[in-house]
Amino acid sequence: MVDYEKLKRDIHKTLGIDLTAYKDQQMRRRINQWIERHQLKTYNQLVATLETDIDHREKFREYLTINTSNFFRDTKVFDVIRDKVLPEISRSARPRIWSAGASIGAEIYSIAILMNEAKFTPGLLLATDLDESVLEKARAGVYLPNQIAGTNQEYLDKYFTKKPNGHWVIDEKIKKQVVFKTHDLLRSTYERDFDLILCRNVFIYFTSETQQRLITNFVQSLKPSGYFIVGSAEQIMDPVSYGLQRVSYCVYRKTL
Repeated sequence: MVDYEKLKRDIHKTLGIDLTAYKDQQMRRRINQWIERHQLKTYNQLVATLETDIDHREKFREYLTINTSNFFRDTKVFDVIRDKVLPEISRSARPRIWSAGASIGAEIYSIAILMNEAKFTPGLLLATDLDESVLEKARAGVYLPNQIAGTNQEYLDKYFTKKPNGHWVIDEKIKKQVVFKTHDLLRSTYERDFDLILCRNVFIYFTSETQQRLITNFVQSLKPSGYFIVGSAEQIMDPVSYGLQRVSYCVYRKTL
């Protein structure tokens, strides 16, 4: 345990990632899997490799920040977004939407596609992540077949181009609608006045104390009656205490 506490300090110093905010058991398991995969013997050897090998450091950062996603992930949630959330927030002038922990951009591009289909014009489609390298992949908009598996054929035909190598490239007009920025949920300033914020499958890795702090920050960033959407394993306990009301599966609305 002492070695892991030292590792957390070393990773914070080397990568700027504060592992004290994450659940120890889950994060230790991930790190141990990485060490075994790369035939490293100790935490100290891992840190030494991170300090001297830039390529290893960037791959480890991407692995540690858990960048997995695909288009229209969890169709029940996207049905609510399409049928209820977007029509309501579109009543405001050019709604502002934020995808936090955006990873490869599949979530925010899915939102952009739905808005284009409904002919809604966003004021801002913001996608943020701690990992700049994964944001570069999001900006490129190139996806593997498994990453677009949740996309219906009509959207594929209309908004994607399939390349000879089997990759799918999202349409340039969709890419241009999204702003990608590096953002640390634990340390960076939160922008305000959003009509919709999505932060899905991120909270489950944080301690309960950190989750409470992040939820409070997100609610403060919402406009009155704005929507907040979490992952399927991230039910908010006592949403009223945050000024939220549960309106559907994974979907909450600001009441204050």
